[in-house]
Amino acid sequence: GAEEYVKSAARVHGLDLTDEQVAAATQARQDTFLSTLAESPIRAFPGVLELINASLAHEQLRVAIATSGTRTKSEAVLRSANIPYTRMAYVTGSDVSHRKPDPELFLTAASRIELPPELCVVIEDAPNGIQAALAAGCKCIAVTNACPRERLEKEAPDMIVDSLINITPETILRLASQ
Repeated sequence: GAEEYVKSAARVHGLDLTDEQVAAATQARQDTFLSTLAESPIRAFPGVLELINASLAHEQLRVAIATSGTRTKSEAVLRSANIPYTRMAYVTGSDVSHRKPDPELFLTAASRIELPPELCVVIEDAPNGIQAALAAGCKCIAVTNACPRERLEKEAPDMIVDSLINITPETILRLASQ
């Protein structure tokens, strides 16, 4: 988590911080992130909002957001990108004990939308997330937003795309039924 990041950064620079200093630095880091986000809203990747809205309107789909970020940070990001997260199940790193590649995050999301994991399709852009989705028993669409295709292929997702522009609710339903 964020505190581990601060501790790791401190070690790299030869600093030995107390727990109080780590907590203060972690809070300052989050405060800076949130104020930057408020000043410079972010845009969702192409196709994301369209797919979410189409999926929310589709009578055969249930939608969840599962992110390993903290609730505070992830809500700020989702709000900034105009993602309608309040209209779907929402699971964060604050809700689980184990981080990706552990499947707990996706198992929790599947439980909240009351579907068995094998009927769920996870959209991921990182190797740890793909590992977690597959370990949970879900299908996985990998998107090359943050990682090269060659790296994502190593995790053997069910599908790899460069964008969500051409992914539709029907694509998700077909993949879920395989």
